[in-house]
Parts: sequence; C-alpha cells; structure tokens
Amino acid sequence: MNTGHGFVRGAMLLAGAAVLTKLLGSVYTIVLQNIIGDHGMGLFQMAYPIYATLLAMATAGFPVAISKLVSERLALYDHHGVSQVFRVALALLSALGVASFVVLFFGAHFWAEIAGDPEATWAIRAISPALLIVPILSAIRGYFQGYQSMEPTASSQIAEQFVRVATILGLALWLTSQGYGQGIAAAGAAFGAVTGAFAGLLLLLVYWRKRHPARAVGDEAGPTMPAGALVRRLIYYAFPISLGALVVPLMNNIDVVTVVNLLKHAGDGQGAATTEFGLLSGRAFKLMMLPTTLAAGIGIAVMPAVSEAFTLGYRRLMNERIDMAVRLTVMLSFPAAAGLALLAGPVDIALFKNNAGSSTIQVLAYATVFASLQTTLAAVLQGSGKVYLPVYNLLIACVAKAGLNIVLVPRYGISGAAAATVISYAVAAVLNLYGMNRYLGTHTLWSRWFGKPLFATFIMSGFVYAALRQWERWRPFAGHRLEAALACVLLIVIGIIVYGAALLASASIAERELRQVPRIGDTLANVCVALGLVRSGQ
Repeated sequence: MNTGHGFVRGAMLLAGAAVLTKLLGSVYTIVLQNIIGDHGMGLFQMAYPIYATLLAMATAGFPVAISKLVSERLALYDHHGVSQVFRVALALLSALGVASFVVLFFGAHFWAEIAGDPEATWAIRAISPALLIVPILSAIRGYFQGYQSMEPTASSQIAEQFVRVATILGLALWLTSQGYGQGIAAAGAAFGAVTGAFAGLLLLLVYWRKRHPARAVGDEAGPTMPAGALVRRLIYYAFPISLGALVVPLMNNIDVVTVVNLLKHAGDGQGAATTEFGLLSGRAFKLMMLPTTLAAGIGIAVMPAVSEAFTLGYRRLMNERIDMAVRLTVMLSFPAAAGLALLAGPVDIALFKNNAGSSTIQVLAYATVFASLQTTLAAVLQGSGKVYLPVYNLLIACVAKAGLNIVLVPRYGISGAAAATVISYAVAAVLNLYGMNRYLGTHTLWSRWFGKPLFATFIMSGFVYAALRQWERWRPFAGHRLEAALACVLLIVIGIIVYGAALLASASIAERELRQVPRIGDTLANVCVALGLVRSGQ
C-alpha cells in the first residue's frame, strides 16, 4: 500500500466521493418525497437521526481512531502493531454493533414515542440491522485511512450509496403501489441503510484482498501490547472522536425531540407538526448537509496526516497540513452557503415541487460554513492529541441549540429551529478555532483563510444574484420544476466559473496545489499557468 498519497489528493478523493454520494442522496430525497409525501418523509427522518446517533456512539470515532493509531505505528515502522490494532478494533466494534442493534430494534417503539410519532416504529426497526454490518466496514476503512490511502473509503462510500438509494426508491415505490401506508413505505426506505452497508463491505473486502500489505498482517515478531491496554487506547481516542462526529445527529436529534412537540404545544396538530418537521429535515437539512459532507472528507484525510506529523515532531509539516485543511474547508463552504441561500427558491421548486421550504433553506444555508469549519478543526485538534477539547465545545453548542429551540421554535416555527442550528454550529466552530490557536500555538491567518475566499464568494454572489434576477424577469418560475431546474444548473455553472476565476485571480491557490487534484491536476495547472492565472513554480 502506497503511503505516499498526498494529503490534498486524499482529501479531494473523499470530497469527490462526498459530492457524488450527497448528489445521489439529493436525488433519492426528491423522488422519495414525491412517493411518500412530506408526512412520510417526516417518519423516515425520525428513524435516521436515532440510528445515526447510536451508530456514532458505537463506531463513528473508531475509523479515525484506528487510522490515528495505524499512522503512528507506521511512522515508527511497527507493522506488527498495525496488525494488532486492526484485530482488536474489529472485535471491539463488532461487539458494540451487536449491542446497538439490540437497543434500537427492541426499543423501536420507545424511540418513536420520544420522536413524537409512534408510526415511526417500523422505520426505526427496519434500519437497525445496519448496525451489525457498519462496524466491520468502519474497521476496514480506518485501517486503510491509517496508510493515508483514501481510495477504498471513497469507493466503498459510493457503492454503499448507490445500493442504498436503489433500495430506498425501489422498496418505497413497490410498497406504495401495493397499497401500504406511509409508515410501512418509510420503513422500506429505511431498510436501504442495510443493503447499502452490505454493498460497501463487499467492495472493501475486495480492496483488502488486493491491497493490504502482507507484512502488516503476517509479521508476528516484536512486543505485543496487552489487548486490554490497546482497547483502552482505542476507546480513549474513539470516544471523544465519536462525540465530535455526533454533532450532526445530535443537532438533528434535538430537533427530533423538540420541534414536533414544541409545534404541537404551540397549537399545530400532529399531522401538521410532522409535515413541518419533514420540511426542515427532509428539505433544508438535506440540502445543507451536501456541502458540509465535503468537510467531513477533509477531516478524515487530515486526522492521520496531522497525527503522523505530530508523532514525528515535524511541526512545520503539521502547520502546513492544518493550513491546507482549513483553506480547503473555507474555499468549499463559503460559495456553497452563499449559493444555497441565493438559489433557495428555485432549488426548492426544482427538487420538491414547491417553495414551501425555501425560507428555511435560506436560513439554514449559513450553517454550512460553521458546520464545515468545526468539523475540520475538530479533526485537527484530535489528530494532534487534544482529543477531548472538541467534546467540551460540542456540549456547549448542543446546550445552546436546545435552549435556542425552546425560545425560537414557538415564535418562528421551523425557521427558528434553522436559526438555532446556525448559531450553535457557529459556537462550536469559534470554540474549536480558539482552542487550536491556544493549544497548538497556531495563528488564525484571517486574510489567507477567510479574506480571499470571502472576496471571491462576494464576486460570485454578485454575478449569480444578477443572473437570477434577469432570469426571473424574463421567465418567472411560477412553480415550474423543469424551468427551475434549468435555471439552477445554469446559475451554478456561472457561479463555479466566476468563483474559480476569482480564487485564482486573488492568488488563493498555488500551482503545486492544483497539481495535487486527482487525475486532472497536472492538466488544470498547465492551463492556469498558460492563461497567467497562477505563477509557474508557485
């Protein structure tokens, strides 16, 4: 296995996989919403946050913890230690997966009652078997990531999502055509998590057979760390990382527990409250999560990269990798947030038939920046040994989210819940940035990290806004999905071109960084140098 993969290459592979999987996710969300309606989407979305929370508690931190320990052992040329880390982690994750499955499957009605609608029981129960498969998948991904080989993780994520989406749409459509209600159709859709996880595991096993280094599993020489001590080390790193990974499902679960109940307390009926929750979670939150997932890919790549440099004492290399991770995160999240806010109306019409959720989408779009930034900064802190600091910051953010929901939802409805999400993510991001500067001795490079991308985003937003207004004058959307979709595609293309040119013109990207883009890097760099957009040798 090649340990020479560049950090940028790994991050871009994972970010690309994230884009594709989230695009597929957007596609299935559109079609599923048309099949089972907003009420069915509400039931479906009640199952996923509970499942994601248990999954994060049982496994989410372990791939990153495994990658951290594997990268540390590799830095010291301890291949036997690599093998031991993997074997112990696989056994531990499998046990946690079985325990989580039992809690979710047999407690499905209890969780549905907490969510506010007992009809969600079937969806929660249908998704629970995935907890038996994902732990094994997670252990193998962490092993490859420890070698800074991100292709197996990226490929398995894509395969997992393809099969998941096919199952979601196929079962939902078939169950609906057979006359089953929205509760059963939502359960069929939720079962897609099981088939998707199985497909991802099969592909990872193919990579394992072809690529894992023989000496990492066959070298039995050298001292052996007691299994109990290794388990404690894994838990020490995985527990806070799991809590850090819980930020998205925890924030969503606060909405699951509070929004429907608060809306009912404010006077909405059960059906109306669940439908409103479907608008928030099935439309706005899904769209916000697309660009945020890019940061998750960057975080996965930066964790072992920072850990390796930190273990070897290469401070300059560590700072370079931190700088690149933060810049990539900001350069991706700024235009995504601005674009989603500007195009909320036509995007909502194109994807979901009407613009009922557009105001909520506009508010939640700004959470993209803060959610992405806090994810990357948490990975940096944990990769450099400050594993519990993001946990404390996360707890503060979650308390802020719950309090703000109680204050804002009764007054502003689901838009209040969206605003609470933006503020809570901002709290987590600011605290993580402060912690990184304080404990790692870094300095916030305001112009380099935020100023130049913000300037490029401002330029892009001006072009997109002007083009959108001209389109609306020429041909108002008036609920026509095809026209709205066409407008979105054209405006997004305009935004990408303008933003890319503005980034290059402001010297935000160097030639050597362009060359690290997978597959097209050299060609892209040569074209930009020829056009004078970047300096040769920069």
